Order: sequence, then structure tokens, then C-alpha cells
Amino acid sequence: MTSSADTHIALSIKGLTVTLPDGRRLLNRANLDVAHGEFLLLVGASGSGKSTLLTLIGRFGERRDGECRVTGSIRVLPPPSDKGERPRVGMVFQTLALFDELSPVDNVCFAIDHRGASPNGEDRAAQRETPRAEAERRLGELGVPNRSRISDLSGGERQRVALARTMAVEPAVLLFDEPTTGLDPYRSRNVAELIARTHRESGKTVVVVTHDFAPFLPHRPRLVLLDAEEGTLREIDEAALREYFGRSQPATPSSVEQKANGQRRGAGIERMLGLLEEPGRVVVAAADAVVAPFCGWRRPRWKLRYLWHYLRMVLFGTTAVYVAIAGAMLGFVTVLFGFSQMPYAEVTVPLLTEEFLAAAGYSTYRVLGPVLVSLLIAGKCGAAVAADVGARRLTHQFEAMRSFSARPRYYLYGNIVVALVVGCPVLTLIAYLANSYAALVAFLMTSDEATIAMFRNNFFATIMPSYVTFPIGTGWMIAKMTSSGVVIAALAYSIGSRAKHSAVDVSRDVGLAIFWASLAVLALHAAFSFVEF
Repeated sequence: MTSSADTHIALSIKGLTVTLPDGRRLLNRANLDVAHGEFLLLVGASGSGKSTLLTLIGRFGERRDGECRVTGSIRVLPPPSDKGERPRVGMVFQTLALFDELSPVDNVCFAIDHRGASPNGEDRAAQRETPRAEAERRLGELGVPNRSRISDLSGGERQRVALARTMAVEPAVLLFDEPTTGLDPYRSRNVAELIARTHRESGKTVVVVTHDFAPFLPHRPRLVLLDAEEGTLREIDEAALREYFGRSQPATPSSVEQKANGQRRGAGIERMLGLLEEPGRVVVAAADAVVAPFCGWRRPRWKLRYLWHYLRMVLFGTTAVYVAIAGAMLGFVTVLFGFSQMPYAEVTVPLLTEEFLAAAGYSTYRVLGPVLVSLLIAGKCGAAVAADVGARRLTHQFEAMRSFSARPRYYLYGNIVVALVVGCPVLTLIAYLANSYAALVAFLMTSDEATIAMFRNNFFATIMPSYVTFPIGTGWMIAKMTSSGVVIAALAYSIGSRAKHSAVDVSRDVGLAIFWASLAVLALHAAFSFVEF
């Protein structure tokens, strides 16, 4: 229940204490009230914990063991006219967190489709405007050109797409995380004007977190300082704010902590072995592979959109060519060198041709092919998935999805599992077909008496006798390859979704995903061989 005294309050922070793992505090019993419709500028030195505070307000982060401890309360209260029980919080991230695989219009449509009922209780379906028409209108109002790709947009246009997407969920409180970082003074003033105009026209409660406060001062926001030395939030006037930043700012606890984290991340071997300290995440991810593919179907458009994204990554394009070439090389080399290196070839080749071809066909289908394809998929697809997920984590797309009440594990992990579970057996069959044709070519090169019929009758004799419909051992092959797909998906997603602080972290985790996925599929095939044979 909201008391009458709180009806004008949009955001209330009471006794908030944020403690780092080493015991140092970013905030110490901090308090802050923000009124409905207020424009507040939350200022602090770089690394003082401003972005951490925003994430706590929006509850977009994912709490993990070993991270900062939080006590106190953060409440986002609905305006008096809002009948909804849970007011929405929207956030424009510092990285913008746009979904690069979607067009600008689809980025906004994603937010519209996930907002559910509007704040006044009216359901989206009851409105006349379609999601696409609304998205185009919102982008048009901000002057964003109707282009097909995010990569075609300028930096300013991307910022407006991010704003349109966030406004599409009709938030009660609108948060901006360092919106002018890295911009020149002219563009910084333009961004500040865009945010101020959004506040004036929408009447939303706007909280901007920044250390670059000068472009916002002409718009007369309420100024609040996050004092890293005292760990408090206190209102401050312009003169005192300029004086505070005129002094040399000491290193804040969070910046020290980030530096220590960077040094720890710099130790390559320690980072690679770090996964062993959290095996539970991988085990949980593997178990979740049974559930995640079946979740998130309330909005099938987006579930299928991301499924197609990962199917293209895993199954189509260069991956099929990649495994086909590898399979062909295996078949050609095995047969050609097998026959050419037989001792006493004039005697042994005529005697052992049938047995050798049957053994080559059997071992390729049951053992060598699946192992080879698993390793290739672990390397190529495991790296691609880890890079995709890692880039999303680095650019805060996970948090952006959560801000729209969309769960990354449903749209990302669930579809990664499906793509790899489907892709691994299919790619194995592609590799085996290429292997068979290459082996045939090699066999025809070994002797003038070699024929296609002789090859077909012997190469497939053990796995495909006349009395069976499917090759013998197909069930085992599918079991091994689908299990490999689950393992690769669990490892690549678990490693890729860990916290990222720079592109270096992404590239290191890509290598780590390749290493562990390759090792895991080898162990998996070894375990299967004890049961299968």
C-alpha cells in the first residue's frame, strides 16, 4: 500500500548500503526521494557507482555470488492516476544496448510487444494502432530514418532509436546512464536537449546519471551528488558542484575494485581455470536445456526470430561447407592412403578390399565422423555462440531484455540449445555424405578394376545391410550428437554470459569456450563408446 505522503513520490531510496566483496562501501545508508515528473541529474565521479545504482533501481541486473551486498530499500511508486500495481522503469543504457540483428523498427516493436497492458490498464490488443505502426510513428517523431539495419545509423540516430524503444514501454520512471560519454561538446548538447525535451513533452520522471553535467545545466534539473568519499546522495547547487569537481577526485572504491578485477582478468591461466570454481553454473545450464526451449512461446514471433538467428549461425552458411570439406578430406585420405600403404599391396589389396571398405564405412559413421564433427562444431559454433552472447553481455543487451520483461535465457539460451541439438546430427549426416563421395573417388583412383558397385556394396555393407531401413547405429549417432549439442550450448552460453568489462574479456571467453567445449565433447564420446560398444 502507498501512503498518502508518498503519492507525489516516484522513486524512494531509504537507508541504501552497497558493500563491495572486499568490505568497502559505495553507498552508506543513502537516502533520496524523487517526485513524479521531476528532472533529476545524479552526478558523481567516474567509477563512483552511479551505473550500479541505476541497475539496482531498475532491477535489470542478475545477482551472483561474490558480488556487492545490498541493504536498504529502493521503491518505484506509481503516479496517483496509475491503476497498475507495478510501475515500469525504462532505461537508456550507456552502450544503448540495441539489438543489432533487428531493424530499428523491430527494436521498438520488441519493446511494444513485451509491455503487455498499458499503465491505465488498457490492453495492447484493444488499441487500434498496430505495433509496427506505433514503432514507425515513434521513430518518425524523433527523426530516425527508416533504414533496415542498425549499422546503417549514425551515433545520434542510434541514441534516438534507444530512446524510442525505451519510451515504447511507457515507463513511469526513465533512466539514462551516462548519455553523453564519448561525445563531443556539440553532440553532448544535442543529447541533453533531446532528454530535456522528452521530459517536457512526456511529463515522465527522468533521472540522468552522468559525470558530464555541464550540457544539462541550462535545462535546470535538480542536482544530486553521489559523494564517493562519504557514500551518500545529497542535493547540491551548481556552484558547489563545480567546486566539487574542480578538486582532484580520489580513487573511488569501485574504480579500485575494477582495477583489481582487471588485473585478475589479465591472468590468462587463472581466468581459464576460473570456470572450475563455478561448475554449478554449467550443470544448471545443461539441466535448463530441457526447459528453456519450451519457454517464451507466449510471443512466438520473437521466439522464432531468435531461433532463426541461431539456426543460421549453427546450421546454414559456412558451417555446412566447413564440415562437408572436413568429412570429404577424412574419407579421401582414409581410403587412398589406406590402400596405398598396405604392405604387399599386390596380394593384400584384392584380399582385404571388402573388409577394408566395410571397416572404413562403419568406423566413419559410428565413431570418426561424429567425433570429428563434434570437435568442429565445438570450435566454430561454440566460438560463434560465445562471441554472440559475450557481445550482448558487454553491451548490456541482457539488461535491456530484462527491462522489457523478456528473459534472455528463453530467447537466447533456449534457441541456442535447439539450434545445436538440431544442427549437430544434421551436420554429421552432411559430413558423412561428403565423406562417402570422397571415399568413392579415392577408391576409383586405387585400381582400374574398382567400380562404383563394388564400393557401394562394401562401404555400406556393415551399417546399411539390405534388411534395415536406417543405418545401424543411427540411434547412437543421434544420441551422441544431440548430447554434444546440449554440452556445447551449455558451456558456450555459460562462459559467454559471464560479466564482461571489455572486448578483451569477450575474446578470452571465446577461447575458453572452444577449449572446454572441445574437451567436453571428447569426454562425452569416450563415455558413449564404453556403453555403445
